[in-house]
Formats: sequence, structure tokens, C-alpha cells
Amino acid sequence: MENRKINIALMWAKYAHGITSVNDLVLGLDRQRFNIIFIYLSGYGVERNLIKEAGYEVFYLSNVELLNAFRFSILFKLVKILKAHDVDIIHCHAHKPTVYGAIAAALARTPVVMAHVHGMGRSANLRRKLTNFLLFRRIDRIVPVAEGVRKDILRSNWLLSEQKLSVLENSVDYRRFAEVSTTKAAAKAGLSVVPANAFVFATIGRLGPYKGHAFLISAFVKVKERLPSAHLLVVGQGPLKEQLQQQVAQVGLYDSVYFLGQRDDIPRILRAIDALVLPSIASEGMPRVILEAMAARVPCVATDVGGVPEVINSDRIGWLVPSKEPHALAAAMMAVASMPKAEVEEIIEAAQDRVRRLYSHEVVRQKLLNMYESDFEARRKRT
Repeated sequence: MENRKINIALMWAKYAHGITSVNDLVLGLDRQRFNIIFIYLSGYGVERNLIKEAGYEVFYLSNVELLNAFRFSILFKLVKILKAHDVDIIHCHAHKPTVYGAIAAALARTPVVMAHVHGMGRSANLRRKLTNFLLFRRIDRIVPVAEGVRKDILRSNWLLSEQKLSVLENSVDYRRFAEVSTTKAAAKAGLSVVPANAFVFATIGRLGPYKGHAFLISAFVKVKERLPSAHLLVVGQGPLKEQLQQQVAQVGLYDSVYFLGQRDDIPRILRAIDALVLPSIASEGMPRVILEAMAARVPCVATDVGGVPEVINSDRIGWLVPSKEPHALAAAMMAVASMPKAEVEEIIEAAQDRVRRLYSHEVVRQKLLNMYESDFEARRKRT
């Protein structure tokens, strides 16, 4: 293998105001072996970029909030960056960056294009299928975040070679969630919204139509009838917040359901709660919040959508229920609340061990490193 650094460009639509799972993996790679740059289609609204502060080169190709039409100015800037940095692998995330990345790579003669697919149903309409039919011919490796996503891609795209797909699971900083020093009592007190004796459920995620929050609130009504000490934390922002708050008010649970908004102290919140509930109805690839909760020794109830059953793969790990069924969701929530402590401990121990073995950054980073090395070596043999 060539004894020089591998030049990699990570490409995203926009900076996510934090460090994502894949970026965490890349930032942990050996900088003696890899040169890494980060490229964003837009820098709109970015005031602080933690990746740039960590010493990596960062490029914004525009300052437009919404890129509805293809912009040749963005393409030309991207081509120039790829050439100037002699990029070996451009690793694109989501559809729009992949379109720009694949075309720019062809023009800049960048040897390897990777396309990362983070969720289900990303090829649902005819236009996307046609685009992918042309696009995937220019892509060397397609990287779904779960086996369910891999199967969805193969079902939804014509004549796509199965050999192009390599699953790279989402991952978590295991120690960050497993080794929180705060006690449960102190973490719960720090929330200041729930009584010390409350059994606290929480759901964490964007308040959007595919996350199923309305079904969770309906389920929580049934739980509250049987378990008066139950409280529910709703963590996250999104377009449905006001609608969900109105639903809570209509069922008279305004004193038991709390909307905490976007938070940056998720490990402390997980330390404070007694169970995590993920009521998604569709479009989940491999939700990191489940991995985070399992690492934090929090029992999990989730719907069997997307890649979730790959993580909670048995009743020894957690509780899986059908989506859009409040009765089943409520029954699982009550099962967690009523289960003897020793049995809960067995489940959370098994769940935590599963995350450590399969979904920690250290484990998944090695898989990504192998992909980069393999693709670089294949490129070297072609030239």
C-alpha cells in the first residue's frame, strides 16, 4: 500500500451544531495516516463549528438557507476543493451532498465516492429512483446505517449491485453514557420538574410527524391511570411541538408531561429517568438515542420500525411493540414499571453489553477505517 496519507473529504448538507456519530468516528482516526477535511453545502446560521475548533479544515460552499435548485457555483467550488486537496475519498452524507459529490468527483477525478444513507424510504418516488439509477453508477460504496436500510435501498432502486452496499452501524461514545458520575437522585433533582418518587419515562428526538409522539401521549394516558406516579419528559424541538402540547392539555396531563426542548445534557437526562420510549412510526435507520440509553443502563421501549429490531433483537434487551398502537405501547411501558428490579437489572446489563460490543465508537470506527483502507487500496490498483 502507498506510504502516504489518505486524503478524505466528509461532505454534509449543513453543520449540525454538534458532532455526529460518523464525525466522531472520523475525528478519532490517526492523523498520521489520514488527512481529513469537512465540506458543507451551506454555512447558513453557523456561528461556531466544533470541528473547525478541533483543528480541521472546514469549507462552506454557500450561505443559502435552502438549496432547492442545483447550483453550478457550488459544484465548481467543490471541484476546486477536491483538486486542491488531492482528495482520494469523498464521503457524502444524504442525497443532495451525494449528487454534488458524485458529479464533482467525476470532474475532479477523485477516485472514490462513498454515499452514506441514514434512514429508510429515501428512494420513495420515481424522480429519486431515476436520479439514483444514474447516480449510483458513479458511486463506489453505498453505506447504509442498518441492515434494514440496506434491504430498503435494494428494494427501492433498480439494478443496483448488492456488492456496492456495506452496512456501517451508528455508534456512540460508550464511556460518555456508561460512566456518568451523577447519582440518579441528583440527576432527577436537577431536572426540577418531577417529584423524587416519580417513575419517569422520557422520549428524546425531533418533534416531527414520523416520530409518533401523539401515539406515545395516548399510551401515557393509559399508563397514568394505572401508575399515578408516572411522569413523561419530551426532549427535542420540531414543528409538532404546539400540537403535542395541545394534545397533552386536552387529556389533562399538563402536570405530568414536560416539554424540555433541545438539550445538550442527554447523559444527565438519561441518568435521571427510569425508561426511554421511542414511539417512531416510520423512517428510523438506527436511532442513536436507543444506543445511548442502552449504554446508560436505561431500559428501552421502542417500536419495531427500520433498524430498531437489529438493536433490540430479543426480549432480553428491551421491549419492542408494533408502531401506531398505543395499547401495545402502554402495556410495554407498564411492563417496565412493574418488573422486579432484579429482572430489570438483567435486561439493562445485557443491553449495555450489546452496545459496548457492537455499537461503541471504537468498534464501528475500525469498520470505517477498513472501508477507507480497502477503497484506497482498490483505487491504487486501478491506477
